Amino acid sequence: MAFITTEELLEIVRLANSVPEEYRQKCFELLLSRSLESMDMPQNGRTPTPVASKQPARQENLNLPIDVKAFFNQHRLDLNTISSLFHIEGTEVRPIYTLSDTTKVKAEINLALLIALETALRTGQFQVEIETLRTRCQEQKCYDMANFMRHIKNHSRLFKVISNDQPLSLSVEGKAQLGELLKRLGS
Repeated sequence: MAFITTEELLEIVRLANSVPEEYRQKCFELLLSRSLESMDMPQNGRTPTPVASKQPARQENLNLPIDVKAFFNQHRLDLNTISSLFHIEGTEVRPIYTLSDTTKVKAEINLALLIALETALRTGQFQVEIETLRTRCQEQKCYDMANFMRHIKNHSRLFKVISNDQPLSLSVEGKAQLGELLKRLGS
């Protein structure tokens, strides 16, 4: 979005106030609109490309849980990364990413991290149910039936507690690894 300076805005107000009162509002709107449009106008005089097509969809209008916003700020991540990984409508969150990990263990762990983010987008809690992870790994064709729980236990530093009857909650180190994964996926 284009921005104008305070001086430019004051000049627009001064010009709008110079016309009869019944035309001031419309004059102000037109002058402001024209000023903002001229900022997006290329120097060669051609019609500007709409600003919305230059950038991915903005996520500012999403009602994200405060813990998700804090996580993105802490790890210096762009909130627009969310729109490249998930489709969100209201409270519904759907993954749209594809993993290209070369090993099953790496894919299983990265999937656990991304599902934890998906859960956090809904609830604010960075966690994943083990059965949800198992099912998603099967869907993504990265499920290693013989070693699934061993892979999770070998990466226990990423989770607060590993128990079959509790969700896997990301530890501080797990959130840091998720942040690194998001930076790789976002680039």
